Amino acid sequence: MNAGADKGFQLYRRGGLLYLQAPLLAECGNVIHAFSTRAGGCSEGAMASLNTAFHTGDEYSRVWENRRRFLGHWGFQPGDVVAAIQVHGVGIREAGAADRGRGAVPRSFLGEGDALITAAPGLPLTGYAADCLLLFLAAPDVPAVALAHAGWRGTLQNMAGQVAAALQRRFGADSAAMLAAVSPGICGRCYVVGRDVAGQFIEAGWSGKPYLWKASGGAFHLDLAAINEVQLRRAGIKPEHLAPGGCWCTSCRPDLFYSYRREKGKTGRMMGLIALRKAGPAGEVKDS
Repeated sequence: MNAGADKGFQLYRRGGLLYLQAPLLAECGNVIHAFSTRAGGCSEGAMASLNTAFHTGDEYSRVWENRRRFLGHWGFQPGDVVAAIQVHGVGIREAGAADRGRGAVPRSFLGEGDALITAAPGLPLTGYAADCLLLFLAAPDVPAVALAHAGWRGTLQNMAGQVAAALQRRFGADSAAMLAAVSPGICGRCYVVGRDVAGQFIEAGWSGKPYLWKASGGAFHLDLAAINEVQLRRAGIKPEHLAPGGCWCTSCRPDLFYSYRREKGKTGRMMGLIALRKAGPAGEVKDS
């Protein structure tokens, strides 16, 4: 594990369901968040067992049931979620209360985009990954939250910095007050890229460990979590407000995670979830 791994995502169990949360976000009071594992679902074969994505070729009814099992622990239903079509870019979409359910079923998505932001209480933003990173951001001063998907293309284009800037620009959030957590993803030891991808990162200034280093046969190891953590700090997020990634590798842990690389594309997806808690009658926050 990395130094500071105790601040990163931790594994929890509720019945047969295994999921991860970052204590940094869980303890801030007004944020609901979680990252699913592959355990506790009803899918079979390559998708076993808690596949949460429709586009994987899994049966619709199984994906819906898996979502119901996962989301139900935080008071949400599958029909509540908001999702965009992830295209490995840096498009950012704002979701409001009227967008509840946009992404709950195929062809209902909130357009193309790899990040969602909202200041609407009780609105569950979701993202999906199986090696790429999900970035969880909270702006307690607004309040507002964001969830961003960052593979190598999004990382190269500074998705982390762009979504933090979107929270500032749209809601007036203070980056110094923001909290951020980097999800499980494929680690640098497992993630090997060719010269073309490596060259783009070298040109962008990400050369040498812990970001990019040579592998055998002219390939390179690429650590997306290490780069995203630097990008978040450059965006103004304080080191003590950052829960680092790299603690859990999706490729190294087939018992817990789907991995697109490990399974050569035939696999399920984990879900990331973030939402603002609703305020109660006296102003206290509560689960949806």
